[in-house]
Amino acid sequence: MTAALNRLPLLDREQVVRVALRLLDEAGLDGLTLRRLAAELDVKAPALYWHFTNKQDLLDHMAHVMTEPWMRAVAVTTAGQGWEDWLAEVVRTYRALLLSHRDGARLAASTRPLPGSLPLLDGCIAAFQQATGCGPGQALQSLTTLIAFVRGFVLDEEAARHRVREQPGPRTRQGSKRTVPRGGQPVPHLDAAMHETGSPNGEGTFEYGLHLILDGIGGTLRRHTTPRNDAQATSGIHKAAV
Repeated sequence: MTAALNRLPLLDREQVVRVALRLLDEAGLDGLTLRRLAAELDVKAPALYWHFTNKQDLLDHMAHVMTEPWMRAVAVTTAGQGWEDWLAEVVRTYRALLLSHRDGARLAASTRPLPGSLPLLDGCIAAFQQATGCGPGQALQSLTTLIAFVRGFVLDEEAARHRVREQPGPRTRQGSKRTVPRGGQPVPHLDAAMHETGSPNGEGTFEYGLHLILDGIGGTLRRHTTPRNDAQATSGIHKAAV
């Protein structure tokens, strides 16, 4: 016990979160327990409560660390891009971020922003406004819609990965043309759709959904931006304040 107490000053919050993210990749969200994390850090489980009030608090900090670099990048727009290209890249990089961690979408969906995340979110809203000329409410709603789409899509991708881990078998390249496994009932329209577009969880479906939302945002911008703001939105992306 004394040895564990002597190690407490050497254990900092950043270290705990870093190790927790590594364990997330190894064991998944269900396998990430405080007992396992403490054993990995060579401390007793109560030592973790010096830094986090409970497991949910730990998960909130993990999600913050995972998404912070992405949010900082969003808050700085790139000159010379149209807003659609800029926003599409923002969404694609968010999906790549969630897929880079096992259960990344589950982690993001099960947590809430920390106080330190709010200035980053504020910067994202400012960047969206600067890019499109819209108001803050529309910027927040648009970003929220896109984030919800990505999380839902990645949750399906994660579920497919989990099924492969639990029931390994012949794998089909994601997005490739294929037919639906048959159960005795003819499904010609579904067969044709899968042959045309590939997997419902594939790249083509993701891009289709992304551009549906971008088209919707564009239509809303055309209806609700003032002539002055509309000219700003079409003149290109400017540097936004972080």
